[in-house]
Amino acid sequence: MTLDGKKTYITAVAAALASFALAMGWLSQGQYEVILGLLGSLGLAALRAGVAKSPADQIQAGGHDEAVTFSEGAKPTARYRIGANG
Repeated sequence: MTLDGKKTYITAVAAALASFALAMGWLSQGQYEVILGLLGSLGLAALRAGVAKSPADQIQAGGHDEAVTFSEGAKPTARYRIGANG
């Protein structure tokens, strides 16, 4: 069993359990803050790993973002123009 795509959810559930433990009086405020700090760091690391892996997965699958077109040897350009000059 791999944890691909589940690490962020596991971290969120652990944070919810820590909040429940605080509400029940099982944790002090200081302990809660330390736990949330650690869980926040883990959640950001999991999110960063998912974002870093995303473009490689899209390229391997042969897909790309439909709002971006790629030319041979050129930078990606937006297909849709947004803003005052669009």
